[in-house]
Amino acid sequence: MEKDLKVFVYPGGNPKTCYHSIDKKLKSNYASEHYFFMNLRNGSFLTENPDEAHLFFIPLSCQPMEDQDALPRYKEMVIQNYVRALTIKYPYWNRTLGADHFFVSCHGIGNRATAAFPFLLKNAIRLVCSPSYDSNYIPHKDVSLPQILELSFPPEGDGMWNDSTMESLPIQLSPVETHPSRTKLCFWAGSPNSEVRKNLRVHYKGLEEFEIHFVENVKRALVLDTFQKEIHRSKFCICPRGKTQVGGVCLAESMAFGCVPVIMSDYYDLPFNDILDWNAFSVILKEHDVPIMGEILKGIPEDMFEKMRQNVLKVSKYFKWHFRPVKYDEFHMVMYELWKRRHIIRY
Repeated sequence: MEKDLKVFVYPGGNPKTCYHSIDKKLKSNYASEHYFFMNLRNGSFLTENPDEAHLFFIPLSCQPMEDQDALPRYKEMVIQNYVRALTIKYPYWNRTLGADHFFVSCHGIGNRATAAFPFLLKNAIRLVCSPSYDSNYIPHKDVSLPQILELSFPPEGDGMWNDSTMESLPIQLSPVETHPSRTKLCFWAGSPNSEVRKNLRVHYKGLEEFEIHFVENVKRALVLDTFQKEIHRSKFCICPRGKTQVGGVCLAESMAFGCVPVIMSDYYDLPFNDILDWNAFSVILKEHDVPIMGEILKGIPEDMFEKMRQNVLKVSKYFKWHFRPVKYDEFHMVMYELWKRRHIIRY
């Protein structure tokens, strides 16, 4: 893959539509998509010759349109006009109706805006953060893109780039906290904005073995800053389905802290599930299993838990971004998923 895969990136002339290097802050849902674009730009997969490309990247970004109070369906029209212009100017979309094209969609705005161009959702490969099957996500065509926390770029002229927040946070802990005694059964903190989360409150709030904290409208970065010690002393981290997704960056943050994730969602495509054996390093439950979740976790033998925890530490490298791509990091995992989808008939 590293030797052969080539990607052509369409030019992005509209700053309201496409990625631009002037962006200095990566925020929440947008961090993963911007990291992907930076890594693609700084990596070895790019080609300036579209005739040798296996795949074509449409550099759509809805972030510049996020705060605009514009005309009705403004975002949809901007996306639709940009993609239509590409199909007129270049012959490559029409060869496969976009089946060898891909773009990133890590926010609800992106889902709504791209819906105005049906072939974009139906045919092109989408890299989707926390996808569920009821959000136009098509398994085996689209790719699940794990989310990360927000981070800021340094000022101009500063040659030092911040690592991912997910990497830097554990380094800040003392040796005792880095190898903690896990005295609590499980941890979760977040908003009770779905039935499964409300049921967690009903069954486990206030119980001694469970670090369950219900907070409204809180950023995940604040959760980590507030509850670092609680996460480190918990054996399992619950990743329940939220209003629209599975706890945002919950999977990545639990792995960064060596906490075995407990995934509670009926409709969720696990990242890299055709590459990684999720049963080896996580517990996967149905949403209706909330009442018996505690007994299920208590029933896992200590030696099995320790093996799962060690596996979490091994696979955590696959869920990390870097400013410049590093072998086996999240960027390379995503590219491998795209490589596996390159079997489009070429004309």
